[in-house]
Amino acid sequence: MIEVRNLTKRFGGSTAVDDLSFTVRPGVVTGFLGPNGAGKSTTMRMIVGLDTPSSGEALIDGRPYRALENPTHTVGCLLDASWTHANRSAGAHLRMIAAAGGLPASRVDEVLGLVGLADVAGRKVGGYSLGMRQRLGLATAMLGDPQVLLFDEPVNGLDPEGILWIRRFMHARAAEGRTVLVSSHLLSEMSQTAQDLVVIGRGRLRAQTSVEDFLSAAVSTVVLRTPHVDEFAAAAREEGVAATFDTPTGLFTIEGLRAPQVGDLAASLGITVHELHEKRASLEEAFMALTDQDVEYHGQETTR
Repeated sequence: MIEVRNLTKRFGGSTAVDDLSFTVRPGVVTGFLGPNGAGKSTTMRMIVGLDTPSSGEALIDGRPYRALENPTHTVGCLLDASWTHANRSAGAHLRMIAAAGGLPASRVDEVLGLVGLADVAGRKVGGYSLGMRQRLGLATAMLGDPQVLLFDEPVNGLDPEGILWIRRFMHARAAEGRTVLVSSHLLSEMSQTAQDLVVIGRGRLRAQTSVEDFLSAAVSTVVLRTPHVDEFAAAAREEGVAATFDTPTGLFTIEGLRAPQVGDLAASLGITVHELHEKRASLEEAFMALTDQDVEYHGQETTR
């Protein structure tokens, strides 16, 4: 388990992380989301002892990283897939890390097989593709067979096959009962990968919830199809309901009500309903609605 308690990090006059608290539970993949500059990477670095908090604390299984008796066996992380030496082979890189952590050399072959790099273990890392380097980073994180895993943007730049593989990898590790925290800007991917979410903006917590509850709390719209267009439109205006009719599709889009309420309104009018359902916000839409005020730079919309 990961516990972040009132964590704050200042760099000179700038506050990167501001009184942040959240918990990451084992057995699920937790997505760590926020706009650029929100403080995600800084928070993860503080969790694994690479940055020192200005105040507050980050605990792994109840202890700060630097107080862990054997951190290699407790926590593994992938924070930057490009940090390995380009002229060193994957096998040599992992053997060095294993020796430093007091791990048997046999573990190197095990993790290379786990991530699918056994056949290219003798190749220099400089010749690896981005996806292969990401896999090597995952192998490094798994060397000590840790129960806590942190991955910072592990799918950036990967092709669909690589993204699917990493998603399945994280699901498998969570299914083993491990704690998995992963940051990403690919929200469509997070909607398929994470079960829990921690959302931050400008270094502060914006939400901690399940993906399901996060989407349920977002604004949804109701779609209605009825042959009695004029009657429903008039009733909606009288009730103060925001209902927009789209002539090409023949559909009403209603905001501010749930599907049962719209159904009750139609029933009270005695009109026929051919289609009625709620259109839930996507993770991207819900995220943007929550963090729009936290985005540092907004591009201008262009029209043609």
